[in-house]
Amino acid sequence: MESNLTIMSYKVDLTVDEELALKKLVKENQNKKNVLKRAYCILLKNEGQKNVNITQLLGIHEDTIADWTKIYLKKGLQGLLRFGYSERRKSQLHPYKNKIKRMASAKSVKTIEQLQQKVKVNIGIEIEYSWFYRYCKKYGIYDVLKQTR
Repeated sequence: MESNLTIMSYKVDLTVDEELALKKLVKENQNKKNVLKRAYCILLKNEGQKNVNITQLLGIHEDTIADWTKIYLKKGLQGLLRFGYSERRKSQLHPYKNKIKRMASAKSVKTIEQLQQKVKVNIGIEIEYSWFYRYCKKYGIYDVLKQTR
């Protein structure tokens, strides 16, 4: 595991042909950010880079690294390129995202724990801390919270 999160770290060991195919894909898709990030992710995993480094280099979440790597290992390059997130269920917080942002901007809320408690009381949803922290980071709520400190 790369961090305190329970993210599976998949190992990538590319053949020479697979590595060449990914590098060719990078060269041919310089204007397609989505394709580039996916290809670079697999190439970096092949180099033995840790997920925490890949998140910083590519600006993606560790969950995304695990998703892309898993898909590549199971379905190859074409599977990786076709992979979409439509199969994921929406978070139960999704309908309340803007309301949570407003809660985060309140002067009385200074930490994720306080926001977590406020969501529990005002919306009636109890969320595990590390998941809620990632949700807040992903949707810019954490940035709003930092501004109110």
